[in-house]
Amino acid sequence: MDRGCPVMEQNIFEIAAKVSTPWSLAAFAIAGLLYILKRRRKLPEQAGIVILGVVAIGLLPVLAHLYLQSRGIYRVRVVVLDPEHLPVDDAKVTSSMGGEPKRVSGGWEFDIPAAGKPADGKLVVYAAVPQAFLKGQSETLLAGDMSPVTTVPLSKDTSAMVRGRILSSSGEPVSGAHVGLVGYPSETVETSGDGNFILSAHAADNQQVQLYADKVGYEPATKWCPAGDFPNTIVMNRHQGKQ
Repeated sequence: MDRGCPVMEQNIFEIAAKVSTPWSLAAFAIAGLLYILKRRRKLPEQAGIVILGVVAIGLLPVLAHLYLQSRGIYRVRVVVLDPEHLPVDDAKVTSSMGGEPKRVSGGWEFDIPAAGKPADGKLVVYAAVPQAFLKGQSETLLAGDMSPVTTVPLSKDTSAMVRGRILSSSGEPVSGAHVGLVGYPSETVETSGDGNFILSAHAADNQQVQLYADKVGYEPATKWCPAGDFPNTIVMNRHQGKQ
């Protein structure tokens, strides 16, 4: 039982430290009002105990914050939002300092030792939902607030490239073929001497994109290919009667 007391005490202080300053100010204002009423004899003498209790409530968030500072642990709360600004609960969350985040109500939480924070105090939090091809990141400063909250907005991941090779139906590389992504005609590229190409996929790794290829003397070809570091192959057939 004794072992559990420090943990319970720490949890109580963590909760108290997250109470906003306005609550403390309200408690002090109520205590001041009660004190004035007591001085005017509009409250019984025993009201002094109540005043002291209200003052203690007002001081609790401040003392709890100082307590956590003395413990040297940052409790970084992370909230992840999708492109519609709705909370996400199935994201993969990581940080620039490593460590596994804890699932908490409304998001995640990292425990960062103050002694190990970066020299500039900056912590970067990353979040991704691979199955929806969403990702994002945010930066927070580890300073005086031992319980900071950072929000990570997610957006469509369009950072991947798509690469591959154009071959003829006989297996020979097709050089000088024009290859492009359907919907992005201005970004067409030409295949090299060995038939290779690479261009922006406007998509995430593993996401399927539609490519097209054409060259004089060949029938146009289209194919759905995965974006990323995959060796895609597109086969083009020669026009009948043309060599």
